[in-house]
Amino acid sequence: MKDKRFICPSFLTFEKQVLTNMKLHVTNESAPLETVVLGIGTEIGPPIGINPMMRYHIKNGTYPNDEIIQAEIATLEAVLKANGVQLLRPKNIKNLDQIFMRDIGFVIDNYFVVANMKEESRKPEIQGIQYLLEEIGVENIIRLPEEATVEGGDVVLWNEHVFVGLGARSNVAAVKFLQEKFPHKKVHGLELLVNEKDRHTHTLHLDCVFQPIGTDEAIFYEAGFAKRPNSILDLFPEEKLIRVTQEQKVRMFPNIFSISPTKIIVERSFTELKTELHRRGYETFDVDYKETSKASGLLRCSTLPLYRKA
Repeated sequence: MKDKRFICPSFLTFEKQVLTNMKLHVTNESAPLETVVLGIGTEIGPPIGINPMMRYHIKNGTYPNDEIIQAEIATLEAVLKANGVQLLRPKNIKNLDQIFMRDIGFVIDNYFVVANMKEESRKPEIQGIQYLLEEIGVENIIRLPEEATVEGGDVVLWNEHVFVGLGARSNVAAVKFLQEKFPHKKVHGLELLVNEKDRHTHTLHLDCVFQPIGTDEAIFYEAGFAKRPNSILDLFPEEKLIRVTQEQKVRMFPNIFSISPTKIIVERSFTELKTELHRRGYETFDVDYKETSKASGLLRCSTLPLYRKA
């Protein structure tokens, strides 16, 4: 399944016209979504076991192939399009996953921060959105110093708060850098529980254990943190938390994706979570993503929001 947009010159011309008016604006995880970069999973090549979940499925012969991943991404694409979201895609680069766009960069306010990724095998993925960076312009792009490592899965925005997971992929130097670049924000570093030998207890990214939804609630797995995350628990009282179990965390319940304060995209099999979300007044949209989750990423991981309405 090739990405035809990078073969057909007429479509490239059209996309450039669209991008001319592209704006950046993200301050939280649930404001109405207008523009997002969605992964492709095309020609990913042999899987590289860079986390415990991947290693488990590669070893057991249960890791999905390209066609399965692309088919599941297509279910997410359909929901986003049906809700009027403008979709942008990375240019296909052979032998790169290009599934989890969230990790390669993130938007804070009106700036695009290029992630400084720890895994060498994933660093070239930023080349797939070079055409976007050119449209954004250097004045709105922030690059981290070499010593500061961070991936977008570890960065969760909630209005004046920026939460950064500190674990296998992101470090304290990145927190300090973001504090300097965004002095009007409260940037919190949260130590994650890291166990590279056990997929059940390992926390790869912050968005695997914490995800704000609506206007004042969050999905939360407290045991995924190395110590009590006071900055989260001070902000979200107990009645505003949807707590998940370890088994639900392994299935990646917190890694949903909000397209508005009331609309949430959810993996089809998350029956318990959908029941609770409905009870709290949310509308949910089902997608098939169970196989893709074997790469230790789900819906938030696959999406890189560029513009959410204020």
